[in-house]
Amino acid sequence: MMHSARIRILILMVADILCFTLFPFVALWIVNMILQDVVISWRAYRWMWPFIGVFVGCNIFIRLYHGDVAYPGAALGAVEELRRIFFSSALVYLLLFAYLALSHRAQGVSRSVLILSWLLTFLFLPIFRWWARCLMKRFRIGQINVLIAGAGVTGRMVAQELIRDKYFGFRIVGFLDDSAALRGKDPVPNVPVVGSLRYARKAARKYNTDYMICCIPITLVTEMLESYSKYFKHVMIIPDNRVFPISWAYPIYLSGFSGMEIRNQLLLPMPRMMKGLLELIISVVAFMTLLPLFLVLAILVKLTSRGPIFYRARRLGVNRTTIRVLKFRTMYVDADRRLETLLAEDPEMERQWREKFKLDNDPRVTPLGRFLRKTSLDELPQFWNVLTGEMAVIGPRPIVEAEVKYYGDRYALLSRVKPGITGLWQVSGRSELDYPQRVNLDISYIMNWSIWMDYYIFLKTVKEVLLCRGAR
Repeated sequence: MMHSARIRILILMVADILCFTLFPFVALWIVNMILQDVVISWRAYRWMWPFIGVFVGCNIFIRLYHGDVAYPGAALGAVEELRRIFFSSALVYLLLFAYLALSHRAQGVSRSVLILSWLLTFLFLPIFRWWARCLMKRFRIGQINVLIAGAGVTGRMVAQELIRDKYFGFRIVGFLDDSAALRGKDPVPNVPVVGSLRYARKAARKYNTDYMICCIPITLVTEMLESYSKYFKHVMIIPDNRVFPISWAYPIYLSGFSGMEIRNQLLLPMPRMMKGLLELIISVVAFMTLLPLFLVLAILVKLTSRGPIFYRARRLGVNRTTIRVLKFRTMYVDADRRLETLLAEDPEMERQWREKFKLDNDPRVTPLGRFLRKTSLDELPQFWNVLTGEMAVIGPRPIVEAEVKYYGDRYALLSRVKPGITGLWQVSGRSELDYPQRVNLDISYIMNWSIWMDYYIFLKTVKEVLLCRGAR
């Protein structure tokens, strides 16, 4: 496992070096294009090459390579990695400016090139790392063998997520579980139960793994943790499928007691004000730049089917108030009548609607509507809902009254925040996810919310829209 993790670290380092090396030249080219009468030579930047090592060193110091390079474990969460990339790249470029201020190499060096280079490095380094991780997943390089203790609901959900996941690079080799009914079976396709919870020592040797993920009740975790710590260098604990606010949790040592302090971001006025201000700016800019596209789409909707241009969907907003979410109309005007007839005649469609409130091949959707949904262009008018204060650009997905039952007592938390045009659910599988996963993602967003998470979701949204994935 350690060998695979180190290969993974090496490939991530190569991606970082390529990004840091490339973008000073890209920035130089852009500045030369803008300042056509003044040509800045690339030779003035040759002295920067030692800072490649400084950049990698900063990334090691800030733990961007699976924590400890000597004894690598799990990667940082994607949002935390994004935040640390910002600070690591900013630190390196601050050191560059300090070096210029103290040396004779400042002559011929454009500060605007360096600033632009930093911005490009910060913006594109996550993409370079994502490409590297996709290649590792595709060619099965640097995959870290992992055992999961517990083949219950949480264990299966974690396994299914990690099978799809490209980010962490975990390869699930099997479950450990005491259930006799599961012994020798595959709770998740191609992932068998290889033994009981006490089979850990032999399983670690047999499957050459130093990593264990515990998805068992907390009472069992406390019983088994000491044993697992003998055989696994890294133990991750996910005791149940309730969301824990890990982004704002801090370990505390209190006179012999181990504790955890949790900061409630929802109650802090400054972060919420910053989010509101940024989203207001984004909405105004979106309206100004996308107005020609709005007009074209409005005309197409009107010309291709009878009915109004916009559809006002009834959804729940803050404190369970009813809001009207604006969309380009994608259905025929008699969609409600068609739905009643369809559900009465087709039991499979009725089951699908009851479980997801969506249909895979919805006959109510117009041909243009299918295109608008596939590309998510039908949701562009929701920027108006953001300007009126009913919605956020990024937040939990807006739900209907009938969906409240799926959230149970968690809905009280959901109702405290504005629903978003896009969110963690929309960029994590959308219609392919079942309801427990959707609920978990919405609550996870609220519990772990930060400006960095919003930026991460924004980047993922751009990718999902360009690839037209998951929308129906």
